[in-house]
Amino acid sequence: MDKWYKIVADLKDESEIPYYTQQITHNIFRELQRARIKDKGKFKNRMGGEFEAWAYHLTELFPEHMVKEILNDDEFWEETLKITQRI
Repeated sequence: MDKWYKIVADLKDESEIPYYTQQITHNIFRELQRARIKDKGKFKNRMGGEFEAWAYHLTELFPEHMVKEILNDDEFWEETLKITQRI
């Protein structure tokens, strides 16, 4: 979990709005912990309708460009999936 917090801290340092970055990353973590993902392979690769719908949901809560930037960060994505046991 320490590695995940370090990644989030680095993302916040690089962010235009660190508060939103923290809120987005923590929201992603919480949602993935309780998510029931049907097609884990596609979801892991950030593809498919299930991932698209989930990502769209996040853009309704937070600025779209920030959500996309965080979801496209490979290090954050891989570590988040690992610790939420989604891969």
